[in-house]
Amino acid sequence: MKSVRLTVSGNRYEIKLEDAFADFVNRDLQESGIELEQDNQPDKLLKAYLRLAKQTTSYEDEIELLIETLDSL
Repeated sequence: MKSVRLTVSGNRYEIKLEDAFADFVNRDLQESGIELEQDNQPDKLLKAYLRLAKQTTSYEDEIELLIETLDSL
């Protein structure tokens, strides 16, 4: 287990996650502009969430297209 540590509006949060997932979360937060060792504004966290939500929607669309393509074979 690894920790993901994050400060938002002066409140420090620490969450323990499985190693690989914690690495993914830390990397994704940093790629989204979240500072892991500094205070962050809530809007930055919302933007990081929306970035992941957009990726998820895109992946779901791609999966649907793959399923349709496979069904038509």
